[in-house]
Formats: sequence, C-alpha cells, structure tokens
Amino acid sequence: MEEKIIKTNVLVNDVLFNETAEQPIDVDFSLPDFCPDISKILKCRAVSRISSKSINGKNITVDGCVCITVLYCDETGKLCSYEYQYPFSKNLEMSEEGGSANLCCRTKCEYINCRAVTGRKIDIHGAVSISVRVFRRKGTDIISDIDDPNIEQRRGTAPATIPMGYSEKYLMVEEDIAIGQGQPTIGRILRCDAKPCVRESKIINDKTVVKGDMAVWILYSPEDEGAPQCVKTVIPFSQIIDMEGITDSCECETKSETAFLEIKPKSGEGGAKCFSLTAKLLLSCEAFCGNDIAVLLDAFSRKYMADIKKERISFNKICDSVSEIFHCKKNIELDEPVSSVTDLWCDMQSVNTKFENENMLVNGTVIACVLACAGTGEAVYFEKPIDFEYKYPLKAPSSSLHCTPEIDISSCGYTIMSAENIELRIDLSVNAAIYNCLDMPLITEIRVDEGRPAEITAKCAMTIYFTGAGECVWDIAKHYNASTEEIMKINELESECLPEGKMLLIPAL
Repeated sequence: MEEKIIKTNVLVNDVLFNETAEQPIDVDFSLPDFCPDISKILKCRAVSRISSKSINGKNITVDGCVCITVLYCDETGKLCSYEYQYPFSKNLEMSEEGGSANLCCRTKCEYINCRAVTGRKIDIHGAVSISVRVFRRKGTDIISDIDDPNIEQRRGTAPATIPMGYSEKYLMVEEDIAIGQGQPTIGRILRCDAKPCVRESKIINDKTVVKGDMAVWILYSPEDEGAPQCVKTVIPFSQIIDMEGITDSCECETKSETAFLEIKPKSGEGGAKCFSLTAKLLLSCEAFCGNDIAVLLDAFSRKYMADIKKERISFNKICDSVSEIFHCKKNIELDEPVSSVTDLWCDMQSVNTKFENENMLVNGTVIACVLACAGTGEAVYFEKPIDFEYKYPLKAPSSSLHCTPEIDISSCGYTIMSAENIELRIDLSVNAAIYNCLDMPLITEIRVDEGRPAEITAKCAMTIYFTGAGECVWDIAKHYNASTEEIMKINELESECLPEGKMLLIPAL
C-alpha cells in the first residue's frame, strides 16, 4: 500500500554537539621597562575572544585570545596599566563526523585573579568558558495522509519554522578616532573596549542586509602630566550576508561578536591626536521560514493489525522578535569619598530568562566599575553589582516558549550626586528571537498486515460505553477499532472532547 501513502519531508536543525568547556588561564609575566613599578593593583580585567574555529571529522578546534588588562597605581599613586595577550587553543571531540555541519562558538571569562609577586612581576589565574554548538539541517519523511478507507487517521498541524540555513561572515572595521578638541596629546592607553550590536536585519532574496554599530570606549593618559582622558564614539557598520534560498517572507536571528580588536595611538604632526582602530567582527545569521504542515498524529486500521513507527520531531517557530534599548537607572554608594570620577564602565555578569504572566522577563546583573580619584589624589577603584529586570509583553503567550536574548551594554553614563554617591545610567541593547517549541511524535512508517485481522473488541452490534476523565472520541474509537465519524454521528457529538461519565453508543465493525 505504499502508493496510498503521502509523505512530507520535514526539515529541522539536528544538534550533533552542544557542550561548554573550560579553558584555564595560568600565566605570570614581568612588566616591560617602560612601565613603572606596581604599588597597588586596582583591577585585573579579562576579555576573551574567539579568532577562528573549525571542524575536522569528529574534532573541533577553537582558537582565541584573552586580553588581560591590569590597572594599577605606581609608587606616586599615579594610574598605570599594562595589557597582556594570552592565546589559547581548545580541542573537543564529537561522537560522530561533523562534515557540512554548522559550528557556533561563544566565550566568556568566568573569573580572573591576579597578584603582584614583586613590583614588576604579576601572577594571574582564571578561567574562560567556551560554549560550542554543532548542528546541521536534517530531513525526515513523515506521513501526512493515507488513501485507505479502512484506516482511521488523526490529523493535525505542526506550526513549524523551517530552518533555511546558517551563515557567518567576518567584517573588518578600520577607523581613525580623533580626540576631542582641547584634549591633551595621547600618551598611553590605559583601558579600551569595543562592543558591536546589530540594530537591523533585512532579508532580500538570497541575502541578509545587516546594519549595526560598534560602541568604543578609550581611557588614556596624556603625554604630559595631567588627568586621564576619556574618548567615546560609535562606529556604524553594514554588511551583506549571502544565504541561498531565503526570501523576504523568512525571518532571521542575527548576532555579532568581536573576534579581534586593536586600538593604538596614531602619531602625527604635533604628537598623537587620534587613535587607530582595527577590529574584526563576526556576524552570524540563522534564517527560518514559517510553513505550517499537515501531519498525522495517530492512525489505526479497523480491519487489520498495523505496525506504526513514530519519531519525535522538535519544531521551533519564531513567534516574536525583540530589538530595543532598555534604560536602567540606579544610585550607587561608594566605599569612600572621591573628588572626581576618572572612568566608569559596566560589564555584564549574568542573564536569566523566564516566561511568566504573559511576559518575557529578563533578569540580570551588571557590574558597575568605577575608577576614581580620592581626596588625596590617589587612584581608587570600586565595583558595584546592579540588578535589572526587563519585561517584554508577549504577542502570543504559550507554555513552550524559548529564548536566548543577546544583551549588550550600549552606553553608560553617570552624575556625581555627592562625594560618596553616583547616579548611574545604563542603556542595555536587547536583541532576541522568541521561539515556540513543540515536540511531536509523528508517524514515519505504517505497515498493514492483511493476514492478521484486527481484534474484535465489541461483542455485539452496539456497545454502551461511559467515558472516563480526559477521554476523547479518538481514544475510544481506537480501543474498539471503530470509526470516529460513526461514533460522533450516532451520538450527535459536536466535539471530540468529552466530559467524564457521558454515555456513548459504539458501533461494531
């Protein structure tokens, strides 16, 4: 009866590997000659980046670098810093070959500790987490219809989002960043950072146009004596990512991360008046196309015994997308009085997502890092945790939603309220695709054995049956090898869902 079976090929993302590994950081180094001796370490900050990744058979290789910045005071109390690049390479093994699969990697510095062994030697210990996900498109043939009057079929619909593909592209950004008018000539960079953020993704046939910007922060010490200076700017970027088969009816989730960053003073006539920035950004785009499909949830033959094979298939449908700025404001108390704030930045510590009361709630903690000048003129450093809660009203509430939002710090500002109190303002960029996840057992194969008649459950032409709790017409029809249509017709039923204790007449075969 193969010719009577109608099959549909369903595409889903099959995850081959999804694990998080730890990369330890154990290093000691001595300061170069141009750096003054360490009197007190204020802050050791580590930012991990992935520069390349590859799959070879069952082996995964992830290469990257941890940028370690040590901010410290010299013997005069002056603010100094030194940047150290710690390369790493992580090898992981899968249980099967990963040919033609997509490889996604994320990294985060979990902790970093440092101590000054001597005035010139620093000992550092820490750990970086590397999250690796390997997946590829997998097609499964499911039965959507059977042309046989003796087979009862329970039909349904799978609200599927078909994965159209995944693509990555590197983007080089090169820019000269001028200091502000009136700011002193650049001496040495004390601290710098750059964070890209996708603002818009637009699909045109076979392409995704990605637009975003990269926020840049630089703290430097002047060439001559003077207070440290801050430079902030935003660099826009745009890129086209090729992805065969996508159309403007598809949806996509696009993310960005920094693979490489170098910022250094650029000398010119009269000294260094600008910075030279070179950044390598990785843009990743995963596209989906909505296409609800007809499926068979269950089936049985009224005349013969049938062997039915089912397979659980997970469908993920994008039901909503978020792209907005969330403003967070909070007052923080400092541990001691300060005369001025030298620099202030924020690092994301943790993010948790849950769905509650028809809302998506994103709770997280940002660490506010304050570099200030005490009344004595000495540099001091404070860290304060800032908790936030972002609430997004759902367009289509469901019990099976999933979302991994990308939360980035777009900007942070402050107002000094008093010597020990600062009002902090943080802009958080929220980008997220919200998925409705549905795991369904679907029929992939049915074999009817015409040599084995179905068991006759009913002993007479009409059976009286009283429904139990939660029973529906399909369950009863399957038990008695009866027709659902006949049961509903004889009992004048309008719905398959039945109350407990209802009397039904069940016709025999």
